[in-house]
Amino acid sequence: MNSADMATNLIFRAKNLQEFTVTTEVPNGVNFNGVVPFDITIRGTTLEAQVWAVDFEEAVHRLDEFLQNPQ
Repeated sequence: MNSADMATNLIFRAKNLQEFTVTTEVPNGVNFNGVVPFDITIRGTTLEAQVWAVDFEEAVHRLDEFLQNPQ
């Protein structure tokens, strides 16, 4: 990927980012310490996150990655 391709990809992402609501069960043993990159609401065992992404699949993937490796 050359610099022109990277610039085109960056512009595409900037123009097409959307906020998605992703709902999932709260994983056992998850403890949020420090900065959380999403707006998260937990009600009982349900976690709802507002995630910025190009499409819903990317939003789900970003939340899953964070929940598997919280910092």
